[in-house]
Amino acid sequence: MLHHSTSSNTLKTYNLHGDLKLTIEVNNNPNNFSPDSLFEMGVRINKKRSFLFVSRLLGKHLAVDPAIALGTGSILASMLLENEGEEPHPQLSEIVKMVNTGIPDRTLSAKSLAYKAKLPTKTVFIGFAETATGLGHAVFNHFHDATYIHTTREEILNLKPSFYFEEEHSHATSHRVYAPEEILMDAETIVLVDDEITTGLTASNLIAALNNSFPKKRYKVLSILDWRNDDQKSEFNHVMKARDISAEVISILSGQFTLSNEATMEENELTYLNDSKEFDVLIDEELVAPTTSTYYSAHASYNKFTGRFGVSDNHHEKIEEWIQQLIQKLPSIDRKKSTLIIGVGENIYIPLRFALAFGEMTKVQTTTRSPILAKNEKSYPIKQKCKFALPDANGIDQYVYNLAHVEAEQIIVIAESVKDKITWFPLLTHLETCAPVTWISLTKPFEGGE
Repeated sequence: MLHHSTSSNTLKTYNLHGDLKLTIEVNNNPNNFSPDSLFEMGVRINKKRSFLFVSRLLGKHLAVDPAIALGTGSILASMLLENEGEEPHPQLSEIVKMVNTGIPDRTLSAKSLAYKAKLPTKTVFIGFAETATGLGHAVFNHFHDATYIHTTREEILNLKPSFYFEEEHSHATSHRVYAPEEILMDAETIVLVDDEITTGLTASNLIAALNNSFPKKRYKVLSILDWRNDDQKSEFNHVMKARDISAEVISILSGQFTLSNEATMEENELTYLNDSKEFDVLIDEELVAPTTSTYYSAHASYNKFTGRFGVSDNHHEKIEEWIQQLIQKLPSIDRKKSTLIIGVGENIYIPLRFALAFGEMTKVQTTTRSPILAKNEKSYPIKQKCKFALPDANGIDQYVYNLAHVEAEQIIVIAESVKDKITWFPLLTHLETCAPVTWISLTKPFEGGE
């Protein structure tokens, strides 16, 4: 890895694969983050885009301390507050230091998450599925008088989306929003939250689609990374101006990248996990029945606290209390042991808050539908991967990375929904080779579907 610093810009080159190189140039970094604290570079088996910024903050592809993941949401919330002419988060400098050093501070995390502010206009936050659902909720956590929605890939039965739109570059293209239309109609400001803006196309497509259905809103786009080059920024501004839309992008770090050379991406076909022993799923019906949504898909039921159907600021404390109750209802699991919490798919925020409340020695990672090349090289982030199928994922391949490197003494799998227990067994059996597994469902036994 090469480092070359100038007074204002940081240049760094990553050797991705074979001769393929990617060079980043950082040109706006208000909190002085080291790029290494935010992401590592991965390779995708994808003809449209051969690389991936693998976040060290989200708890998606790499396990992360919940204090770091949730703190990232606090930083974006603070940047939004300042952008709107309000005071920043009172612990901003300490949170920035925690995220930049990668050294979690659980006391700071608990204190900083309790801080709530009010924005000058009626605001709806929208987090992007799959990766930014937890990040969007972590930002929204800091606001009174606001609502949170996350887009979803799921098709809910007997419920028409308020709208949906297509995303370029993605392996899963349709985003749907199922929150009631009134939420979007009543909003004055819509804040879109994503982990990374590469070209700006997804954001401008979504804003244009929202503007068609719900005109005269102002927009803010919050992102950890913004890689749009000058032409892409001009194009974004042009699209907004042509539609008379006020839209602004706020990011923790922005710059641009250049790709050079090519490489042949080949990977041995991965077989599905297939060893299978029986596991019991823990469902406290008394606790989860009131939070199980009445809406369902052909393959899953859903928890009301995730934002898939919209949550308001009066849910902040309810979610915290509910997670505490959930932990207290668990069988005797040693909360002092190092624990890996595994969430599934779009359900990221509840596992993060669960991990924070559960104990000091927790990390969080979620399964993903994003296929990344794994190779066991020292400076490469994704060293090993597993592929599996879950009924709750509607037949779409799921991956989980770096399990061979898990050092946890126990694993807790947090499923939003369990329809067909047997189909979970290969994943759970594989996880059990790493550490003893406890399996929890956040909804009551599945009753919907075909």
